[in-house]
Parts: sequence; structure tokens; C-alpha cells
Amino acid sequence: MAIRITGMYSGLDTESIINELASAQSYKKTKLVKAQKKLSWKQDAWKALNTKIYSFYQKLDDMRLQSSYMKKKTTVSNPNAVKVVSGESTVDGVHTLTVDKMAKRAYLTGGSLETDNGTCFTGKATLGNLGFKGDGKISVNGALGQSVEIAVDANMTINDFVDKLKGVGLNANFDQDNQRIYISSKDTGKNANFTLSANDSKGFEALATLGLLSAPPADKDSDEYKAYMNTAEYKEYAKWKDYATNDEARNKLIADMVAARAAAYKETNDALAKDNEALTKANDYNKTELAKLDGFAEYGDVSKSPYNGDYAELKKDLYNRIHGTPTEVVKKDEHGQPVLDKDGNEVKETVRQGGLVQDLEEKRKKYAELDAKQGADRDEAAIAAAKADVESVEKEIEKASECYSYVNAIATNEATIKKNQDTIDENKKYFTETVDPNDSSKVEIKETQDLIDDVTAEVNKKVIAAIKFLDGEFTQGLSDKKMAHKIQGSDAEMTLNGVKYTSYNNTISVNGMTITALEETDKEVTLSTTTDTDGIYDMIKGLFTEYNKLINEMDGMYNAESAKDYEPLTAEEKEAMSDDEIEEWEKKIKDSLLRRDSTLSTVASAMKSIMLKGVNVGGKNMYLSDFGIATLGYFASKDNERNAYHIDGDQDDPTVRGKDDMLRSMIASDPETVMNFFVGLTNNMHDELNKKMSATTLSSALTVYNDKQMQKEYDNYTDKIKKQEEKLNALMDKWYAKFSAMETALAKMESKNNAVSSMFGG
Repeated sequence: MAIRITGMYSGLDTESIINELASAQSYKKTKLVKAQKKLSWKQDAWKALNTKIYSFYQKLDDMRLQSSYMKKKTTVSNPNAVKVVSGESTVDGVHTLTVDKMAKRAYLTGGSLETDNGTCFTGKATLGNLGFKGDGKISVNGALGQSVEIAVDANMTINDFVDKLKGVGLNANFDQDNQRIYISSKDTGKNANFTLSANDSKGFEALATLGLLSAPPADKDSDEYKAYMNTAEYKEYAKWKDYATNDEARNKLIADMVAARAAAYKETNDALAKDNEALTKANDYNKTELAKLDGFAEYGDVSKSPYNGDYAELKKDLYNRIHGTPTEVVKKDEHGQPVLDKDGNEVKETVRQGGLVQDLEEKRKKYAELDAKQGADRDEAAIAAAKADVESVEKEIEKASECYSYVNAIATNEATIKKNQDTIDENKKYFTETVDPNDSSKVEIKETQDLIDDVTAEVNKKVIAAIKFLDGEFTQGLSDKKMAHKIQGSDAEMTLNGVKYTSYNNTISVNGMTITALEETDKEVTLSTTTDTDGIYDMIKGLFTEYNKLINEMDGMYNAESAKDYEPLTAEEKEAMSDDEIEEWEKKIKDSLLRRDSTLSTVASAMKSIMLKGVNVGGKNMYLSDFGIATLGYFASKDNERNAYHIDGDQDDPTVRGKDDMLRSMIASDPETVMNFFVGLTNNMHDELNKKMSATTLSSALTVYNDKQMQKEYDNYTDKIKKQEEKLNALMDKWYAKFSAMETALAKMESKNNAVSSMFGG
């Protein structure tokens, strides 16, 4: 910014004079700024109004559909027992309902794990801590519609077992406070039932250890045992017990299991072999890329390295090279003193020493120290050398890291390949495959004797275990506190109009009614279905509430008082006014922004016209007045509310509250006419607004005003204001230059006068 000389010698208020001289040009700029501000407010006003118009447009969607007028209402004699939602297809009439059974979720409360001497456990306790030894297998049946086997051993924790149950689609939790495991199905109903069954004797021991074993009733002739025979648990164990005497069924089961497992082993091996092929190709690529690395090319053929083809060892070597070698040292506290354990011995820790990263830190520190020196102590050559050392180590780390990424990938892939191959070799003990010499796509899979023996032993173990369990052998000595208690999942049963219905989730849908049972009933519940007159009435009333609110606002904007003598305030003008005065001034302008706006008039007139027009219903033109809906008239209405509609008999509207409620009567007596009229009316309004909101060269889609044109005008103001600023600055620079020249001339004149005066001794 140029230094401007003010009236130092002339004594004139140069700045005020220049501002006055430039005031005409400044006024032009101010006028443009005010006009742009006013346009900005107008844009905001239109945006807000357009949002309300579009919201009203969206609300017309439901009322354009005939189904919206087919509302049904069902009154329930005992709402504490039943909840009913009526659809449009619900038949009017009176229905009777009883809730015979509520749907239940299968729920198992485990026995207490607390020992007799009061020892309690956390979820981290192992089955071994609980007293279990060895290993066994448990099946979870029914979860996610499948049977999943869980292997258990002494090292499994309670939390591990709970997580296994969650993984097969059950809700499960170990409550440490109560020392019990709680299990439930995710859904209600008998189809969501689940069972925990042991596959062998150790499986039963594990269930007993976890408190998840419940004993069958001792008296097999009792009603209690007969009820138990209907449970999923009994049926599961009885099925396996039957295999003991049914050789044909057991042999078929074994054959089916053997065939399925042989096929599964083959499928697994094929997938693993395919994976290994892909991993081998990936490693070939990685080794090729390694051979290209400058300084690390020998790693492409690791046989040339000291590790003789062992990429896992090479990976360790590279990591140590980058990050340092692991070294055991004495641990120090924040004061640098050795940390001691409770016995006074020094605590050791493993840290990494040496390596490129540490070397880089040291070289960066040296460079920073040299670069921080100033004056005579600064050695530019040493600084440059230190900087070069830093860059050299950085490049070495970058290359070593790139090499490490390839070596790490190779080592990881090799470990996976070996693991896969071990699995393949193990699986090959259980099947053989013979390829048809004439058609390689035909492969015969045949089980081995090892697989047959394993499956046979597994089935026999489960059969024997099931027999022992049903005979009470595994639950002998278990107190009731240690046993699990199970509630079977069951379906809801309801009788509607004499017909029984079942549901897994306490809800049935019948003939348009959605019935939800809340409690079982011992008496019939009456359901009375009728047309929902109130619902339809409220929907129509809601339409006019929204319309009136919108049209009143639009009329208020159009008929607003003039503010022609008001313009947006400049910063200087605001300084002379209070905040309240500023707010009142600007409100006056903003309220009048859409006064006599032609676009506003067009949109409002179109909406009013739709309301006045008739709708053809069954060959006859009908109007809102036919339904007792009309405006109050010019003299009875408040200003800007003359186009609002009122529904005769509306108890919330004091102006028409005492009139006959024609609309409600027609909904009850002739709902089809009401439906056809308002479907037609709202479709007409929707179509009209859709036309007004169509995109044009001047407006965007879903916009009733010329937003594009207004934005263009706003941008034009920006350009004009910029040009006026340039002209104003140029004019002021011109006047400042002239006054500066005058001040310079006066300064020279004064200097000469002083010189002459001094010559005469003045």
C-alpha cells in the first residue's frame, strides 16, 4: 500500500477532502453493494418458501392413493391381551379371539459352577480349573438350522465355550455373579428350539462340568417323564439309542457319514491345492522382484544367502537390520535408575539396539545440532555432509523395507503352503481318488478303512453315551443346584372365529388384520372392525391445515407493506443505530422482499385455482363446498387469510365449530365418493405443482422460482462491485497524488523561505 502524504504543510484535512471528491464514485459502489445484499435476502426468502412448497407437494403423495382412504379401525375389548393393526383389506364386522398359548423362546438356565466350599470362577477359568480332564465333543443342534460340533478340552475357558455358542446363532452369557451360564434362542417358537447333546462320554462330562446337563426324570412311568419324551433333548438322545438295536439304520448312518466326509475331504484338498498353486505363483513373482532390488539382488535366490533358502530366518535378519537386534538390558525408571522387583532383583527387558532406524535417529540428531549453529560456529560443509548422511540412511531404510515386504510375503506364503500341505497329507488318509483314463473330469472317490473306522467309533461312542445318559448314569450324584433347567421353545396359538392359528412370534396376520398377542386369555376377546372415519377425517383435515398455513404465508408475503424507502445498512450506518433499531430496519426490508412478486402470484394463483375447480366424481362435477369445506368470505376473514379453507363442524376451529359436520357424515355414509373426490383433487394439485417446479433455463428442478437467474444476477453484481472498487481506488489514488504534489511543493517553498530568513539572521 502506497504511503500517502496528508496536509502536513498545507494544514488541510486531505483525507476528508478526497473522500468528498470521491463520494459520487463511492456512492455508486455502495448502491451496488446494497442491491446485492437485498438480492441475497430475496434468494434466502425464496429458498425458505420453496422448501415449504416442496414439503406440501410431497405430502400430497399419500393422499393421491385410493388405499389411503381405506383406513380401518379395530376396537379390542381387552387391549391388555391383544393389539390389532387393521389393513385396508380388513373386513368390517365383529370377531372373537382367544390367546391359547404365547410363543416362547427356548431358554436354558445352567447349573451353578460354585463349588461346595464356596469357590467361584471368572469367565477366564478353564474347564480344567472346574475339574474336567481329557477332551470330548458336543453338538449344538437347531441353531441356524444346522448341527455344529464343538470340541472341548481342559484348556478351553468358560468364555471360549460361550463364544462358540454365540458363533452358532445362540444368545449366551456367563453371569459371574450367579455363577451360571444362560443360553437362549434368538427367536421364539418351536422351530427355533436348540439342543446341547454330547457325542461321547467326555462330552457329557464337559456338559456336567459347565452346569449344562439336565437329568431325565427318574420314574419312566411318570407323567413328568412322558412330558420329557416330547422334548428335543430326549428325541435327540433316543434317536442315537435306537441305533444300538437297529443295525440296518446304524450301518446306513455310518455309510452316509463316511461318504459325506470323504467328499468333504476331497473338496477341502482341492481347495487347498488351488490355494497353494496361487501362493507359489505369488512367491515366484516376489522372488523375481527381489532380484531387481539394488543392494538386495542376492535375496532373489536365497540359497546364496547364509540362510540357505530359509526365508523365515531371512525375514528376521532383515527386520533386525532395520530395527536393531533384540538385546536384554536392565529396565530403568524415569530417573535412569534400575527397576527392582519385590525381591530386590533388577528387572530385565528386551530392547532393540543398533539397526538402520537407530542410525538414522543419530544422524538426524547430528544434522540438527550442526544446522542450529549460527555465525562463526556454523560449518556449511559439515552441515551438507551430515545432511547427505541422513539422506543416505533414509534411502537404505527405504530399500531394506521394500526388500522386507517381499521377503515377509514369501515367508508368510511358504508357511501357509506348508500348513495347507500338511492338511492335505492328513486328509489323504481318509480317501482315495481314481481318475478315469478316458475322461479326466471323472474322478471316483473312495473312502479308506481309516475313515470307516473313525466314523464307526464316533457313532458307537455317541450311541453308548446316549444310552448311559437316558439311564441316568451321567447325572448320578448331581444336585439340583448343579443341573441345568430348560424351557422349550414353543409357538403361539390363537383361535380366531373358531379357527386355530399358530405363529412363532406371537403375531398372526389374518384377512388384513395383524394381531399381536400380549398375554394368554381365559375369556374370548372381541375385535370390532369398522371404517376408520376419524383417521380419514384427520388426514383430510391435515391437508387443509398445511395448505392454509402455506397459502396464508404466501398471501402475507405478496401483500406486505412497502419498504421502498428502506435499503440495507452499511457498516457506518449501523454504527449510528442500536441493535434493536438495526433488527427492526432489516425486518422491514425482509418482510417486503416478495411484495407484488409476479412469480409468487403465479404459484399462489395456480394453487387457489385447483381448490376452486371441481372434480368429476361418477360423471358429476363436485366441489369442496359439497363436503362442507369453504373459505369464510372476504369480510369474515382476517387479512391474508381469505383463501384459507375451513371444515364445517371442526371442533378445533371456533369460526365453524357450530355448523353441521358434513365431511365426517359423508365419510361414514359414502366413503367412496369422498375417496374419489380427494384423490382427484390432490392429483390435480400435485400435477400443477409438478409443472411449476419443472426445470427451465431460468430455474432448477423442484424449484418454483428463477433460482438460476437470481444467482446470475448476484454474480453480475459481484463483477460490477469489483469494477466500481477499481474505479474508486484509481480516482482516490489520482487525488492523493495531486495533493501529495502540492504538499511537496509547499515543503520546498518553506525550505527556501527558511534559508532566506537565515541569511538575514531571521
